[in-house]
Amino acid sequence: MAQQYLGYRLGLPAWNFPGWKDRYFTATPSQLGSYARVFNSVEGNTTFYGIPDFATVDRWRGDVSGTDFKFCFKIPRTVTHERIPNWPDLKQFLDAVARLGDCLGPFLVQLPAQIGPRQLFFIERLFSRLPAQFRYVLELRHLDFFAQPQLIEPLLEKYRAGLVMFDSRPLYRGDRNHPEVLAGKHKKPDVPVVAKVYNRLAFVRLILHPDPRYNSVFVGQWLDRVKQYLAAGDEVYFMVHCPNNLHCPAYAEEFHNQLIGHAGNPALKPLPAWPIPQQETLF
Repeated sequence: MAQQYLGYRLGLPAWNFPGWKDRYFTATPSQLGSYARVFNSVEGNTTFYGIPDFATVDRWRGDVSGTDFKFCFKIPRTVTHERIPNWPDLKQFLDAVARLGDCLGPFLVQLPAQIGPRQLFFIERLFSRLPAQFRYVLELRHLDFFAQPQLIEPLLEKYRAGLVMFDSRPLYRGDRNHPEVLAGKHKKPDVPVVAKVYNRLAFVRLILHPDPRYNSVFVGQWLDRVKQYLAAGDEVYFMVHCPNNLHCPAYAEEFHNQLIGHAGNPALKPLPAWPIPQQETLF
């Protein structure tokens, strides 16, 4: 059955987290295929660490066949996080994932915190090597860019790129000593939240706290913002994260349900039923 369009793009940081198997998604015909029956996008963090071969990419495309699905792959770290970028890796990566065709959403260009305004030449060089037929969103972590956004805006305009709206406030305003926060594999940056949409592309990465009591105020703010973005005709990608990925599917479903009631937008459709039925109430 083809998955209906939800009205915007909603996804999680992965599709194959082991804790989701047989709790939210099934392995038949594949966990990606099961995931794509519910969500219509995903962050492809796997490509940050390694480049998939053609056979793997072809299998992914087959897994989402018949659905309205977009992969949002992260550019490999050998390109974005090394002192000398591995440009052959960039070409190999793009050649592989290009096989997904219209299943490709915007690519995530995540830069380390040491890349600041003095390294604008590097960002420009990177974007000049990215094929113009794809869309891109840039994630910045150097604080000077947030204080002076005009430094990066000309580049965003030149390449029709979006700017990632990264929000880790639930973690830093909530209980930092929560065991699941402390056990998180990767420390999330604490950077100012970008609310401005660039080039009609809103790409939100919301990092929620494992204890839902700390999330409500921030979820409410994003409900208002996404409502405004959709009313303005912006393309919206909304990615739900948590230090413990186990919570992500239910958090995303609850956000979507609240958005339907909050936005009053007839284009928003209910989330398809889980492959494995759920009974949870959050926030």
